[in-house]
Amino acid sequence: MKIAVCGASLPPFDESILEKAYEIGKEIATNKHILRFGGCWGYPYEAAKGAFQNKGKVIAISPAKNKEGHLSKYNFPLDNFTEIKYTGLGVPGRNIPLVSNSDAIIVISGQIGTLNEFTIAFHKKKMIGVLRGSGGITSIVQEIAEICRKVGEDDKIVYEKEPKRLLSRLAEINNQ
Repeated sequence: MKIAVCGASLPPFDESILEKAYEIGKEIATNKHILRFGGCWGYPYEAAKGAFQNKGKVIAISPAKNKEGHLSKYNFPLDNFTEIKYTGLGVPGRNIPLVSNSDAIIVISGQIGTLNEFTIAFHKKKMIGVLRGSGGITSIVQEIAEICRKVGEDDKIVYEKEPKRLLSRLAEINNQ
């Protein structure tokens, strides 16, 4: 599976959530999935680091049109990924290819950008994993999904506190 890890990219960061983000990345790599993220810092970067340091494939989807913009305009990292794709779409524009070209997304905390990624994934009926207890929008996305769900339509959202279980449940849905 290609899994986009979405979440808070601006401080403050909770140390225990950074550890869980890293573990999510490690689990993605261990299970031979591909991790995709917005090329940014924060929880998505920590997940990318977890995957990259465990020999996983990591693809950064940058909002910049080139390396110079990635560094100077966005001040984003150039490490802990195996490939970078420059979209030139800015933020939040790059969220569309990030989510659309992934099989699933995982939400870790987050603010408006992560909410945007969640709603794109929800609308496109992607599998969504929500790291419970990670703060930010994760405390309200279940209610949003319930309000937005169409009659007779099932969503593919799982809510878990533990990274290993979160990945396991996404894999179960993918194999159905």
